Amino acid sequence: MLRRRLLQRWVWLCLLIGWSSSSQANPAVVASAANFRATLETLIEALSTRRPSAKFEVVSGSTGLLYAQIQAGAPFDLFFAADAVSPEKLAKSGRSQGPAEVYAVGRLALWAPKNTLPWPIFLSDFKGTLAIANPRLAPYGAAADAALQHNLFQGAPQRVQGNNVVHAFQFVESGNAEAALLSLAQLRLAGVPNEAYQLVPEHYYPPIVQKRILLTQHPDARALVAFMGSADAQFILQEAGYLAPEDHSLL
Repeated sequence: MLRRRLLQRWVWLCLLIGWSSSSQANPAVVASAANFRATLETLIEALSTRRPSAKFEVVSGSTGLLYAQIQAGAPFDLFFAADAVSPEKLAKSGRSQGPAEVYAVGRLALWAPKNTLPWPIFLSDFKGTLAIANPRLAPYGAAADAALQHNLFQGAPQRVQGNNVVHAFQFVESGNAEAALLSLAQLRLAGVPNEAYQLVPEHYYPPIVQKRILLTQHPDARALVAFMGSADAQFILQEAGYLAPEDHSLL
């Protein structure tokens, strides 16, 4: 009997050690809105200097699609959305490990790489093809749609839609659109010269409040959440083209 009990304890100990080591080896799977992926990767790289053992796998796409995947049971540990509503819904449905929290405020910019006119004249005369993200799936698409409804352009551009801001960017990059309404962070990441884009005044669209939600207690996901509050992380966000929550008067 004693031998059997010792054997059982030994088996449980082996299982526990195996589970612990495998859980540590598994990366934290982070779902990221398409506009935030590159900045998130920079943040992860900065975190690695403090926590070298941390491992992450980033999955990006439109906020709407990622939200639907999480609702369907996708095994994400952390979700950085490009809106506030999606993480808040997950928190209310009990699918999170805490409340949804603001991590950044996005800024909308008009990109027209071949424009040589002063921006007021361009906005007055432009009737070409304008790319935006799908307003039903992407918050930056919704912001772009709001700006168009507030008559950002005096004419009526021909709209084309991508699933997210990355796709909208590719329309212009490939020559299939003459201009696009995108995330400022995306344009900075691509090295677009300042003269090739113009910030859209904030009163043309609702604040692009971006929230994140912790979905599991994965230790690396929790470490990334904690790192987001550091001065280093806030500097990275601002350099990327986002406003920090405390810098935005509308929050």
